[in-house]
Amino acid sequence: MSGAVDFDPERHLEVMAPALGLTISEAQKPVVLQFLAIAHNMARIVGTAPLPDDELALAPNFRPGLPGDGL
Repeated sequence: MSGAVDFDPERHLEVMAPALGLTISEAQKPVVLQFLAIAHNMARIVGTAPLPDDELALAPNFRPGLPGDGL
């Protein structure tokens, strides 16, 4: 990704928590920051998966319910 800025979990939390209406306590903050860093790394891995430019494979619809309930 050209021109990409390094991901800053603390800044992301600072901006996104209020935007989402979340209150993160000081006790929760270290673990939330750890999760954000892990999630960012996971997204980078998924983002590097090779995908053909000429194919769109949609996933099937998930419909929760018990087998045979007619959903």
